[in-house]
Amino acid sequence: MLERISPVLPVSLIIVSDYLTADGDAELRRSLQAYAQDRQGIPGEIVIMLPSGQTSGSHTSEIEAEFAGKSAWLCPSVTVATHDSDESSQLKDAALAYCRHDLVAVVEADCLPRPGWLAALYETVEKDPQLGAVSGRTSYGEENMMKRVMSLLDRGFIERRNRHGQVIHASNNGALYRRQVLERHRFEADHGPFVSSHLRQHAMLKDGVAMEVAPRAVSIHAYEGLGFIWDVRRNKGYQYAQMEQRRKPHRSKLGLAYRAVATSFKENRQTAQAVGKEFCRPTDWPLFWAMMLVVRIPEFSGALAADDPAAFKASTHYR
Repeated sequence: MLERISPVLPVSLIIVSDYLTADGDAELRRSLQAYAQDRQGIPGEIVIMLPSGQTSGSHTSEIEAEFAGKSAWLCPSVTVATHDSDESSQLKDAALAYCRHDLVAVVEADCLPRPGWLAALYETVEKDPQLGAVSGRTSYGEENMMKRVMSLLDRGFIERRNRHGQVIHASNNGALYRRQVLERHRFEADHGPFVSSHLRQHAMLKDGVAMEVAPRAVSIHAYEGLGFIWDVRRNKGYQYAQMEQRRKPHRSKLGLAYRAVATSFKENRQTAQAVGKEFCRPTDWPLFWAMMLVVRIPEFSGALAADDPAAFKASTHYR
């Protein structure tokens, strides 16, 4: 047994899966181990929330038998619970009822934290009592040019600030919240993770929730290749089309798709200008601008599907 020498932070950590993969159990175990073995700071408790629809198989029972009600590595307490939804947003909300601490970190199983992830977020929120949410940096890794470029395109927007210098996003992949923020701002159901996150973010900003980013808190998002990128960008297009449809419900289907892609392009350009050097090397920029154009194809496809949410959900691995 490992000797517990890591500081135990007064934080509840929620882990859910938002992306369907063949090795979901192994992914969940790797994620749990990474958080529970961090020598710079471990959560006071971990809550794993699973969709109850999986109880017909062995998935939930195996995870429960292995971890529920026990310590795991250095973490003193693990709870395994289920909820009657397969939407990751609803699983996150349901998990809150099992949390005992006033600070709650919410993460997704396909992101592995680097050492010190939770400690960096905790330090940031403790320094400023006005903060309601602190996000970490999400990356696909830095080992090759494509991963650096797509990290900026897909994940860099979290770190972009508005003209007043304010952070305007909270990361779906990994962030630390004050509990009252999560209790007040629940996700809307039946929208998928991208749209529900966008809607909650707008509600939080309208309510004056102060947000920040701790770039030292790095987590590495699983990277499944071009098929995965296609799925991410289709969801981006769908997200922007859905939001635009709420603003102007009578816009034509093609007009909606065009506007969605244009909005995403603008966000990527502004993000590159603001934080591009944090993600990319000088030699990466030609590929970045090429991918700036290529990703609009799946985005346009996703935006065209905005009028049929059920069909879109069936076509994506995101939940």
